[in-house]
Amino acid sequence: MEKIVELLISLSDLDNMLKDLENENYPDTLLKKMDFEKVKKSLIEAREEIIQQIPKGILNKYEKFVAKYGRGIAPVINGVCMNCFSKLPTSMLSKVNKNKTIDRCPNCGIFIYYV
Repeated sequence: MEKIVELLISLSDLDNMLKDLENENYPDTLLKKMDFEKVKKSLIEAREEIIQQIPKGILNKYEKFVAKYGRGIAPVINGVCMNCFSKLPTSMLSKVNKNKTIDRCPNCGIFIYYV
């Protein structure tokens, strides 16, 4: 499961990069020096590679979270879900094997990982 958490984080990062590229207000000084379409194509290819490694059920939930919240996975920092800003129960925070299982926030339901 640890690998799936890492894949979800990577997928989220790629989704954010693609979103930034599509944003008209994104600083494009670097992009003007690079081949924009080539960069976008390589990001899409990397995303497809990651998607193939994630089980369908988890990927479907991830996509639903992206549609609802704008992200599919959120970090937990100091015991707080960074999607809904709720404090997680102590039982979740005292786990020995954090990030070894795919956890979801008990408040908003989004996939979470511990920082």
